Amino acid sequence: MKERIVCVEWDDASSNSGYYDRKSPERFEPVRCHTVGHFIKRTKKAVIVSQERFYDDKGKIEDDRRIVTIPKKMIIKVIEMRARENT
Repeated sequence: MKERIVCVEWDDASSNSGYYDRKSPERFEPVRCHTVGHFIKRTKKAVIVSQERFYDDKGKIEDDRRIVTIPKKMIIKVIEMRARENT
C-alpha cells in the first residue's frame, strides 16, 4: 500500500476576546492554515490525517496518533506531497 502525505489548506475559526474594531476588520476573519500529515481517509464530511504513524517490525502500519479531522466545508485544497531528490 502506497503511503500518502498530504498538505491540507483550510480556513479555521478564529476568536478574539476584545471588542470588534471596525478599523481592522481583517482581525476578525477566519485564519488560513496548512496541516501536513499522513492521509488516513476522506469521508463525506471531512479529511482525516495523522501527524504520527507507527509501524510493526515488518513495516506494516500499526497505529496513528495526533489525528486531525478537518471538515470539508473548511478545506480550500488538498495537495499530495511528493519526495524530492537531494541535488
